[in-house]
Amino acid sequence: MSSAGFAYLDRRAFEIFRDTIAHLFSMGTRVLTACETLKSAAAEHEDLLGVEGAENVRRACEVVRRAVQTAAITAPPDLWLMRHILGVHQELGLGARLLAGEAIDPQDCRVRVDGEEVLLDAEQLAIDLDFLLARGIVEQYDETFRIAGHPRVAALLEQLNPIPGSHPIPAAMVWAKLFDAQKTLTPEEARALETLGASAPPRRVEVAQNHWIPTLDEVQLGYLLVPVVLGLRAARRTKELREGVALRPGDLSADNKEGARAALNILESAGWVTRVDDARWSVNALGARGFARGPGPFGIIQTYHPYMAQAREILLHGRSNVWVRRGENVGASQDANRKTFRLANDALDRFAADTGFAYDVFIEHAIGRGEATRQRFERSGEDTIRYFGADLEDAAIDAAVLEQQAGRLPKNMEFVRQADIGKPGRLLDALRAAGVSTQGAVMLVGNGFHEARDQTDASMVEIFKEYQDAGIVLLFTEENALSIDDLRATAWNTYHAGFKYVHEKSGQCLRPASPRPTPRLGAPLRAAWSECATRAGYVRMDAYATRTRTIYPYARPGRPNPSISVNHFFVPRALFETLGSGLT
Repeated sequence: MSSAGFAYLDRRAFEIFRDTIAHLFSMGTRVLTACETLKSAAAEHEDLLGVEGAENVRRACEVVRRAVQTAAITAPPDLWLMRHILGVHQELGLGARLLAGEAIDPQDCRVRVDGEEVLLDAEQLAIDLDFLLARGIVEQYDETFRIAGHPRVAALLEQLNPIPGSHPIPAAMVWAKLFDAQKTLTPEEARALETLGASAPPRRVEVAQNHWIPTLDEVQLGYLLVPVVLGLRAARRTKELREGVALRPGDLSADNKEGARAALNILESAGWVTRVDDARWSVNALGARGFARGPGPFGIIQTYHPYMAQAREILLHGRSNVWVRRGENVGASQDANRKTFRLANDALDRFAADTGFAYDVFIEHAIGRGEATRQRFERSGEDTIRYFGADLEDAAIDAAVLEQQAGRLPKNMEFVRQADIGKPGRLLDALRAAGVSTQGAVMLVGNGFHEARDQTDASMVEIFKEYQDAGIVLLFTEENALSIDDLRATAWNTYHAGFKYVHEKSGQCLRPASPRPTPRLGAPLRAAWSECATRAGYVRMDAYATRTRTIYPYARPGRPNPSISVNHFFVPRALFETLGSGLT
């Protein structure tokens, strides 16, 4: 047991599980079944194992269960990305060159397009190759990349083809039309969904493996599964898909049962539903977990589909004007951030109770639908607090306005549009124009600071300094930037490889929560969020910062075990000195 009371595996035991026990998709269901069998056997033979021995078996099975359930959420979006990236690389001939043993140098990689030699965009190709390095597809040799030596990689590159032009990108919105009784598919859309369903590989039966690198079938399943789940989420169907719920094609679409069968075929191949007979399927434990927890991470990654749809042009000509459609990310962000906002609001309440700190202004930046504000409104009402919501994009503000009109956000909440979090002046000027003192105002940000485009360590310090000088108490959640060493060692225990990829692809920047050692693979990590904020004058309140689970499911004495994300809590220097130095 860890010091926090959580069961964990021995390092070597986890590595054996990671590499030799297939646990993605339908194989995850088999592992969960095996865990239940082992737990029952241990309980039955407690007289032979002893109480402690039987308990150790139960704990080990619990760790494995969590790892399988985690992989059901984290692997599909990475595989969805991999299918797109490798498909475009195949189209440009990069896969064949890797198979031939060539070293690919991102700074000088030329391809032939329409009979002409074109130099690929170095930054964009490097981002692609770093992602493939994190997923075990390539290896790094100084400044170049070569094919990884495992036979699975060669098989993947030999067999994978470019994505057919008939496949819709994003497919999620087409699936959503199928599942929505108020909408009708065009004949072309109906055929596309049937084609996608027919391309689902059979459920895996081969248990043996010696590496976690994905197979071609696993890559294809991730590519197919993510849009189906997001289509169900967009049609507001996922909440009803609990364990044991029976499904018939007509339950998913009364008007297009062939399309519904295509969706069920994908879900069955992925191991999320179990076929009962020719006309019925049942949601199993893995599927219930996936439908409940998958839409947030799936949606955050899939929001970046414009970069996938234009991946070829981006490699050839750079990112230029490709941009995420934030409106699609609003719901995904709310799904993903709900728990971390609750932790942040809990920390704010504890801080106020412990120190006597009082505030009358609450700001939510990168607002989404206003989930952080909704929680604060439920706790504190609006009699003593003025609420403000800010965002760069109108789609997010519009969604929050609808929440306010529905009564879920305070009536006194005011909104600041075109507020770039990386340019604090817009928000601060709006607050002052509203007659608000920024000194002691609280601002809560959910995964927003990484959206400051083209940031450097120095520019991030300056951004924080403007908020600090204005007296803003700053609570913010950010995914913890992980090294490629971490990502390869933990395999599917996070979805950070994909999260990091889409943000770098779009010009955004992830940072570690606190300083990290120089990694063996990939570029050094940027200055940590804690470094940037403290250089700007903020004081970090460690007692009120919270963390999600750590990425390594085993003890690492003397070595860092970073968490998935951190709720940071920073107080301006002047306020800290007023409240007293004993706070830290």
